[in-house]
Amino acid sequence: MENIKIKVNGNEVEVSPGKTVLQVLKDLGIHVPVLCNYEPLLPQGSCRLCLVEDRGVLKTACTVPVEPNMDIKTDTPNVIAARKLVLQLLFSERNHYCMYCEVTGECELQDLGYEFGLDHFDFPTYERKFPLDDSHEFIMMDHNRCVLCRRCVRACSEVAGHYVLGEMERGIDTMIIADMDVPLGKSTCVSCGLCAQVCPTGSITDKRSAYLGREVQSDIIYSNCDICPVGCGMEIYKKKGANFIVKIYGDWNSEVSQGLLCKKGRYLSLYDEKERVSGIRIKDDFGYRKGNSEGLIKLINSKIKDAIAYVDGSLFNEELALIKEIFKDKVYSIYPVEPQIPSNISLKDLDTAEFFVVIGADLNRDYGAIGSMVKRRVLGKKAKLMVIDGEFNSLAKIADYVFNTKNINAAKDVLKNEKEVVVIYRDLNKEEKEVLSSLNNAKFLFLPQETNTIGLHNLGIKHEKVSAPTVFIFGKDLEGIKDLPIENSFKIVFTPYENEEIHKADVVVGTTNGFESEGSFYNLEGKTLRKEKVLKPVYDAIDLKTFLSEISGKIEKVF
Repeated sequence: MENIKIKVNGNEVEVSPGKTVLQVLKDLGIHVPVLCNYEPLLPQGSCRLCLVEDRGVLKTACTVPVEPNMDIKTDTPNVIAARKLVLQLLFSERNHYCMYCEVTGECELQDLGYEFGLDHFDFPTYERKFPLDDSHEFIMMDHNRCVLCRRCVRACSEVAGHYVLGEMERGIDTMIIADMDVPLGKSTCVSCGLCAQVCPTGSITDKRSAYLGREVQSDIIYSNCDICPVGCGMEIYKKKGANFIVKIYGDWNSEVSQGLLCKKGRYLSLYDEKERVSGIRIKDDFGYRKGNSEGLIKLINSKIKDAIAYVDGSLFNEELALIKEIFKDKVYSIYPVEPQIPSNISLKDLDTAEFFVVIGADLNRDYGAIGSMVKRRVLGKKAKLMVIDGEFNSLAKIADYVFNTKNINAAKDVLKNEKEVVVIYRDLNKEEKEVLSSLNNAKFLFLPQETNTIGLHNLGIKHEKVSAPTVFIFGKDLEGIKDLPIENSFKIVFTPYENEEIHKADVVVGTTNGFESEGSFYNLEGKTLRKEKVLKPVYDAIDLKTFLSEISGKIEKVF
């Protein structure tokens, strides 16, 4: 379509049709105040702060599309007066006492007050008391500071797909509610935290980050979450000059997740309370004694000749490559690596799917970002959902069809009549694999058990149960070693976490973990993503990549 001509503050410009007035003004570098408008969300026009004048009529710039012969004015006395009136009303409707607000200094409403030189209230304020909801484990909702921009409501539905937040009452009495007006902590909220990220005031805040510092006092590190194989993009706010993370936001520019995070990535990664392995422990007749790097290298050299290595999918590509270099073809995965049915779709394909089949995986619990992608289609009435599981699955309550895994053939009878279905699975037994593979209308998305399962597969590391006189074990999740034939082997374990199984090892070495380590991994789509180092280790722990690099040359002499 051809460009259209409009006037902006007396100057004629050509603009692309389909854009809003606000988008055009942004493109021209003209500042327009906004509050309810937030770029990843659909425009709503509720706050009225973006008012502009078009041929004598006030219009909301964020919702009005450009049209031929518009005469937009952004700074007339009428426009300025209208914006000031709106701002006065916003401050007066609730209790915005900035001195005691957690987000003072980075509040968008406060910034607008400074922009408009607001030094007094024209209307009575602080006359009504609104409730504070402290029921949630991670999130605080203070209705006194709400401006009813509804960013939280829109983010919860349009982006996160949870449809937990809504509103009740009308006008000044409007309240943001969870579900059918229950406390947030007792609602269906899955703790993705996106509502707190998009809130422009101190109405919805993260409890953990409260009063720990402003964003300008933090260094922002862009990284990818490695808790699960989705690999969501992160904005990590690290306190300047301190070894401390203030908060984590979703990265809107992430190709993988486009701003999504789940409970594990946003919150639980900062609440890691598992008992850590510290230092080097070597077992003798009296138990474990403290070892050192020199003694460890000497011991490794004496044991490496007849050794094999087991690894899990928590290791980065760089670490796996070094282990392969040292142990050659004698490296095995603790857990299965091969998908029962290979993936043949991408995460972006989920945005257009019309029928989902989720089998053996609770996406709300274990793969939150993918859960969001599915739920925003299903709850948005754009797709159907079938859940197949042998145990409780939280997605069942929104599913169109629910089958026990024992009734997989009955599920097939429904699926074969659909045009196309997207099967999202983690583990399949033989019967499930045969039934689903027989569907001619199915696409598949494999959910690996571990973060870097695809990396193990790409490096040719297979899941086999092999014994040897000496066994090296590398990883975080070592529960599976109890099923390996290594009971009588000399075991050397490199891990960050204490575990009952590692107490049977002859040598235990503490490694860095979480935000203390860095490296690359393949996500479930096969994309190479990077985890950045943010913190210095607070435990006596070695960096595995550095240690392997240092000893690889020395060990090679043994072979």
